[in-house]
Amino acid sequence: MTTPIPQNFVQNIAKQLGVTDAELKTVFMALDGQSTATIAKKLGISDIAVRKRLGEVYKKFQIGGNGPGKLSELRHQLLFSYHAEQGASDFSPGGKGSFFKMPLLSVGVASVGAGFPSDRFANANGRRQEDWGQAPDVAVFYGRSEELTALKQSIVSDNCRLVALLGLAGSGKTTLSVQLAKQIQHEFDFVIWRSLRSTPTPSEFLDSLIQLFYNPKKPDVPLAAPSKKIDLNDKISCLIEHLRKQRCLLIVDDFEAVLRPEELAGHYREGCEGYRDLIVRLGQVNHHSCLVLVSAEEPTELALLAGEKVRSFKPAISEEIAREIFQEKGLSARDREWEILLARYGGNLLALKIVATTINDFFDGNVVKFLEATALFIEEHISNLLAQQFDRMSNSEQEIVCWLAIAQSPISLTTLREKMLVNSSLSDLLKNLDSLSRRLLIEKISEGGETVFRLQPLIVKYVSERLVEQIRVEVLETVKTQGTERMRLLKTHNFSQSIAQEKAGEESRSRSILALVKNRLQVLFLKTTGFEEPLNILTKVVSGLEDKSTLEVGYAKENLAQIIWEFQ
Repeated sequence: MTTPIPQNFVQNIAKQLGVTDAELKTVFMALDGQSTATIAKKLGISDIAVRKRLGEVYKKFQIGGNGPGKLSELRHQLLFSYHAEQGASDFSPGGKGSFFKMPLLSVGVASVGAGFPSDRFANANGRRQEDWGQAPDVAVFYGRSEELTALKQSIVSDNCRLVALLGLAGSGKTTLSVQLAKQIQHEFDFVIWRSLRSTPTPSEFLDSLIQLFYNPKKPDVPLAAPSKKIDLNDKISCLIEHLRKQRCLLIVDDFEAVLRPEELAGHYREGCEGYRDLIVRLGQVNHHSCLVLVSAEEPTELALLAGEKVRSFKPAISEEIAREIFQEKGLSARDREWEILLARYGGNLLALKIVATTINDFFDGNVVKFLEATALFIEEHISNLLAQQFDRMSNSEQEIVCWLAIAQSPISLTTLREKMLVNSSLSDLLKNLDSLSRRLLIEKISEGGETVFRLQPLIVKYVSERLVEQIRVEVLETVKTQGTERMRLLKTHNFSQSIAQEKAGEESRSRSILALVKNRLQVLFLKTTGFEEPLNILTKVVSGLEDKSTLEVGYAKENLAQIIWEFQ
């Protein structure tokens, strides 16, 4: 069986790559199946000259290696480029009819391996194609029956074109996406799982997908240069055409990797802006496939697309899953202990798995002892994941997150503006809160008839730990220099009385940021100078701030006075 390719198509590609007329004539004869000896005789040149001409062609097509495989690779590149051009031409004004009016060059499919026509339409014969990429192996899966039911309903029954699965790192969204795909894969002709962790450009990503539909057995062969440049919109159109012809489940994980850090959420990295067009078109244009977007940050366009065919899901905090994780480790906890565990770690399943292992290994399986000894315990791996999330935020978002961590309880918009030393405009504050919400770091809840904001529990722990360490350093610098010149946080944030302290009394005060700072300083002072000397210095510094205005020293006086009080 042969697949016809227009001779003009091959000639245009060859000319773009600098192939000479003599080399082109030689390669046409080779592609036609003629031996080098036959070609040499017909052209009146030596066998060596034929091989040299073909070698030059292979170089220009960037084909390496030795032996007859190079000619097969050339055939494959030409076939793939031709079919890719056909797919893009479906959406051009002239259509693709003009290709079939040209003289045809026959290239044997048998020499290409998989062959495009037979594999491209393999699903019509009932053979599902699967490409799981770097999807993790899900050997154990806990709970999530409600989420799976809702996702299946949206994808299989309601034929949603785009479903977003959103959650912080460690919340189990990737595992959920793999389990979902396994349970509904029989509903699709193609199942494709991809990660954007390596931040491929939109064009590279689309090339890899389109190529799977043509030749799923050899997905890593690069595109040869086509006779006319295929722009990103054409490639998206080509993908959509395949999503119409075959029912495809496409899962894209780590989507946040293509979003820009250190700015408000939802902005794309330079060179990755085309992902916005891809999402919008896959959400708007009619097709019967589904894109499942797995991300720790919500793209801004999702809110605009949300509707009957575009939906978002966020894995909920699940005590059921937490209990199953602990039971697997042979651990048990009473209701009060579960309340504390969920308050500290929220729905972060990775954190709960690490905590369960830690309780077994270091606390002899005693949950109570662990809770008493580890108010701010965050394992290093989790801490690194949270640090990546924190460092993605803009400076203004980090400022708000610090204030929410200091509050230690839900806080209203009005109270937040009152507490912040430097008031930003209401518009800017709302933009930042919206961005933090799309990063899945804060929640909006209704309390006492007003909307209040709170951080995810694990973020509170991480930010509190970060603040405690930074303040400890600032206090030691204050003792060393006997001045406030090197202060930053102690000036800009009021740690002396959190919202939680105002509401909850002694128990909450013991967990306040400055109480935790005191605990760390106490250990250090006991090992070195003792309490008296550093406390005397801090008292002297506070006295020197009595006549200073808030504009000059911020909250330094209140914070230092509170630290001295904690020691007394």
